[in-house]
Amino acid sequence: MLSPAEKGYLGTLDYWSPLKPLALFYQHELERALARIFRRTRFSFGAGRWLEDGCGRGDFLLTLARFGADPGRAYAIDQDIAGLDAARRRFPAAAFARADAAALPYRAASFDHATAATLFSSIPPGERRARAAAELSRVLKPGGTLLWFDFVESNARTRGLEIAEVRALFPGWPATAYKFGLRFRWASILVNKSLCFAHALAALGVARSHWLVLLTKPPE
Repeated sequence: MLSPAEKGYLGTLDYWSPLKPLALFYQHELERALARIFRRTRFSFGAGRWLEDGCGRGDFLLTLARFGADPGRAYAIDQDIAGLDAARRRFPAAAFARADAAALPYRAASFDHATAATLFSSIPPGERRARAAAELSRVLKPGGTLLWFDFVESNARTRGLEIAEVRALFPGWPATAYKFGLRFRWASILVNKSLCFAHALAALGVARSHWLVLLTKPPE
């Protein structure tokens, strides 16, 4: 349990600061999921160019760098200026652009890999979401990979997706999927009581909260 002093200090930090137990829990779950899916598929970013579609402050880019992704080969877009500025400061070697996921400013077949981290849950279901998926397909080379990470749960601001919806956005794309984490309502209660117990419950597959999917664009 956290002391009152610890709670007061942590309360002044950014909500998803790694110093906060809940943020740390989800980060650990994500890294374990990435390690598992990369081992299973023998995936590597290698020397290819890759697109971070909806980079925010660069948190996912930072995580992927630990798994061998070269920020110097990364192109990243977002619509939030403050987020882009923060990401640029963290990764000066990457190329950043302010752009809409439904209208990517890149030529067809420009990238070997792409990532979409908590992007599609922020796009309302319908035509714009379909256009964002079509744009990712357009800029990826045949045989290129899309690493997808997003919420299962919905809330007031986002609309989560199940694996069937992901597959429907990319029909015919071979996919390796792994569900991980713990529903926010459970995690927000359990993590402060016992981080180990929360991870153990997540490992049992009880009320998992996220999908991590590696999709491959079929050859033309």
